[in-house]
Amino acid sequence: MRRTIKKKINLNKLKSGCSPCMKEANIMEQKISNRKISEIKLEEIKDIVSSMFRRD
Repeated sequence: MRRTIKKKINLNKLKSGCSPCMKEANIMEQKISNRKISEIKLEEIKDIVSSMFRRD
């Protein structure tokens, strides 16, 4: 039996993703709204990250 070689896929270079992931990415993008990372407060970053794991 032959072993198959696993391909390493760079998820950052994919043109599309699953719909739940794309939805969350769009929500995070709206919350950040084209600001620099240095302009975002620490509490706001914590809220954005925790909202990914929260079910509303």
